[in-house]
Amino acid sequence: MKRHIYIAIIGLTILGSGCKDYLDTKPHSFNTVENLYKTPQDAEIGLTGCYSILNAQSIQGTGFGESFTVKMPIMLNAGTDELVTQDGFTDPNYAPFGTAEVSSQNETIRNNWFYLFAGINRSNYLLENINKANVPEPRKQEIIGEARFLRGLLYFYLATFYGGVPVYETSQQDPKAQRDKLESVYQLILSDFNNAYQNLPNRAGIEGRANKWSAAGYLAKVYTYLGSCNENAVGKSLNFPLNSFDWVNKSEMYANAKSITDKIIAESGYKLTKNYSYLFRETTKSQLAEESLFSIQSKTNSANGNYNLWLFWQIPIGSSVAGGGYGWFRPTGELFFKYDNADERRKNNLTLYVDPQGQKENIEGINYFIPLPCIDPLNGNYCVGKFRYRDPISKSISNGTAWSDADVPLLRFADILLLNAEAKYYTGDEAGARSRLKEVRYRSNPIAIDALTTAYLKANFIDELLDERSRELCFEGWRRIDLIRFGRYESTINSLTDYLGSWNRIVPLLKSNVKPYKIWFPIPKTEIELSPIDQNPKY
Repeated sequence: MKRHIYIAIIGLTILGSGCKDYLDTKPHSFNTVENLYKTPQDAEIGLTGCYSILNAQSIQGTGFGESFTVKMPIMLNAGTDELVTQDGFTDPNYAPFGTAEVSSQNETIRNNWFYLFAGINRSNYLLENINKANVPEPRKQEIIGEARFLRGLLYFYLATFYGGVPVYETSQQDPKAQRDKLESVYQLILSDFNNAYQNLPNRAGIEGRANKWSAAGYLAKVYTYLGSCNENAVGKSLNFPLNSFDWVNKSEMYANAKSITDKIIAESGYKLTKNYSYLFRETTKSQLAEESLFSIQSKTNSANGNYNLWLFWQIPIGSSVAGGGYGWFRPTGELFFKYDNADERRKNNLTLYVDPQGQKENIEGINYFIPLPCIDPLNGNYCVGKFRYRDPISKSISNGTAWSDADVPLLRFADILLLNAEAKYYTGDEAGARSRLKEVRYRSNPIAIDALTTAYLKANFIDELLDERSRELCFEGWRRIDLIRFGRYESTINSLTDYLGSWNRIVPLLKSNVKPYKIWFPIPKTEIELSPIDQNPKY
């Protein structure tokens, strides 16, 4: 942990990375630690530094794209029944996530741990020093709420990746600190999100900032995660008390989840935007803002460097001049067949390649190349098509074929409806739960909604819920978490075939590597060497 101790303090030079997106003033640097937090403006700059972690391409020269812009989406999506490694792609830092071969020496794991704790430490340093900056009380409470939201957010991802981790509420991190139990980690997460929920406004005054409903949405995420992990005895067979969910009161968690999602639905003002595909285009940010409770901002700005890189796997493959990507990871055939032919979401999410000579569509004055439609997942060009780059010729920078300024949705209103359905089911209202599923899928084809509802009906509500979550939220960072929290990670992977899709040929390797203990990623080897903390089981 030693390298995390001063990351927030020294890192509050603000990197120059990502600052302009979250604060409409020019980034500043502090000359010395003693000069920090003397004025209200200093506090605002410090808060900007906390937000800049979310889309930082590098932290003090460490790693590349450790944030939500490159590597975390791989960690959250790959190696599931939605997404596997492209056969022949062998980069040791990325490919193992799609074949369940991640080791404690993996560079992405090492940098992810460093990155998340760096962000936590920035929030802690701001919280420790906010009283020195003479910020007016109402704004001070908002800044505290935002810093605590960000700390809770980063701890949430740490806990879902690794289980129990050291809990720090000050910037002076103990390099020999042991891992805390999951119960302690989630006590802090819930406290942080609750503080943000109580103190933040309905909408933030600065684009890209958290608001009251961002916090409420993540409270719902935590409540349903904990409730389902307890319900399904997640990790119990590993006999590793540090990561136990035995302490969770599942009835209380689901009651809380229902209450908070009911409030979001009734009071937040968020809604399902009319056109599903517009949630995933570079230039349709106003539509995303209608539905996304929290997104990560991006800009194709070489000075700030806070672009995202969807081109690695999240956009259709093809020539860069047509806005095409690499296809490092590919969808399974099973995902294709989760959709009925009448479900318009499949046409957006699963495609073939983009052709520079192909057709274009014009969206609000901006051209996008239209990928060839996929009618058979055995086609070798079968790929993720959910996110789209616009025609690179319309971008004003030289590397517009690679960099994207599309905002990254982390939590959408559609997910809130699905979490509400889950909470309704576990609090005894199955009819209401099924109605919520219909509400989500209605957008995909209103004319065929009754046929879709019949086609998707399953006697076991949780089976139907998990399928609907995958159809709606595929590639958005929730499938691995969902499979684990419902106790279906290993069984779902083992149910995959090697023949339903072109890229299912990698499935035998994935199946051979999946084991019960791989619901957790390993603690980085470098951290074990720095301090005598416990490794997760079997690694």
